Amino acid sequence: MAQVVNKRKLKASDLQVIGQLLVEILAGEVSRETRQAILDLGDAREIPPPYGQLVGSIQESTLEHKELAHELQEELRVICVMLLAQQI
Repeated sequence: MAQVVNKRKLKASDLQVIGQLLVEILAGEVSRETRQAILDLGDAREIPPPYGQLVGSIQESTLEHKELAHELQEELRVICVMLLAQQI
């Protein structure tokens, strides 16, 4: 059984890190500094969707900068499709 974790409210600094991550994903390379900042966000299960999914993927990944960005581009596409499906 999966552990239920309360979602926390994201602070402006958290959103800034996530925003930088999104920019780097779209640019095709996740920097070492952004990756470290994502690791510093803590437990990805506490971060509200859809951001928690991206944060968790980065925290679990062993891929390098460009490969990580390409993998996350696909994951971001899937997240966007899921969000659109919820709105229809």
